[in-house]
Amino acid sequence: MFKKARITAIALGTAAMLTLTGCASWDDTSATNAALQQELQDGETVDQATATGVAKIENLAEVEPITDSASPALPVELTDADGHDVVVEDVSRIVALDLYGTYTKTLSGLGLGENIIGRTVSSSEESLKDVPSVTAGGHDINVEAVLNLNPSLVIVDHSIGPASAIDQIRAAGVPTVVMSPERSINTIGQDIMNVAGVVGLPEEGEKLAERSEKELSEAQEAIAGIIPEEPLRMAFLYARGTGGVFYILGSEDGTSDLIESLGGVDVATESGVGAASPASAEALVELNPQVFVMMNAGLESTGDIAGLLDRPGVAQTDAGKNQRVISLPDGDSLAFGPQTGEMLLRAAKALYLGENEGNN
Repeated sequence: MFKKARITAIALGTAAMLTLTGCASWDDTSATNAALQQELQDGETVDQATATGVAKIENLAEVEPITDSASPALPVELTDADGHDVVVEDVSRIVALDLYGTYTKTLSGLGLGENIIGRTVSSSEESLKDVPSVTAGGHDINVEAVLNLNPSLVIVDHSIGPASAIDQIRAAGVPTVVMSPERSINTIGQDIMNVAGVVGLPEEGEKLAERSEKELSEAQEAIAGIIPEEPLRMAFLYARGTGGVFYILGSEDGTSDLIESLGGVDVATESGVGAASPASAEALVELNPQVFVMMNAGLESTGDIAGLLDRPGVAQTDAGKNQRVISLPDGDSLAFGPQTGEMLLRAAKALYLGENEGNN
């Protein structure tokens, strides 16, 4: 359910192979990130041995566009990750679909936010609140809903599906580009540039990639200065409702990238969890994390902290005993896109300074 597609990268001339060498210099960190870094530097850390409670990060700032006058160089001819040759001639009406909401954030950062006409529930940016979601249950593409929007381009990957739905959209004559992002800390810049290449904005892609990587590096440096000598042991739980959708996520979902960037130890990856595995009582007790990492909608759907503690095994862990959860926005927690630096800073502030900053 959660495994990322590992398919041959798209080919679009040199766009997919761009590096950051020689990019235009980006000297400014966003005001939001700079303020968060200063708060981490000046703040007083809490005693992790006695820390308790749920810290919920509500929303991140909107991605600041690289330009307010994007002028895509079209057409773009490419072979997508499924091996289909695609010609992109029009980016005025884009449907951007992935489980993590990464593509809408990247497109907004490239200056094409107003061109997005369809999204998934994970793209929860305030600027897109009136843009229709075309997925059911977050994961399943509603083909009719997509076609009714009359898109000029669909950007999608296999984090959602089914594959037959993507085939139907393509068969209806809609230019459809299937991506195969790595979605990792180390490939944020390349994943951004690949999307930029699809929409004919390679120079803007380089600039957005450089800015995003710079903010990530600065965030990691700031966090490294406040992490405790004994790293927190964390596990990422994925829940939907009060039934059987309750999993421990592992390395294949990027959890170790997230947790290690926060200065913690991903106990699931440490124990060999790769693909998502059932969060049974036995598995949770064996892992015994000090902190659970969750998505906001997942924690809410399972009944918040009270409902989570009712699940077998949760209350027997150190995290459960201390009711210790860091809850992140669904569309940002594992997206590894332009806002990763800010997300890490907000999460670190909640973990290490004990400040539940919500929408601040």
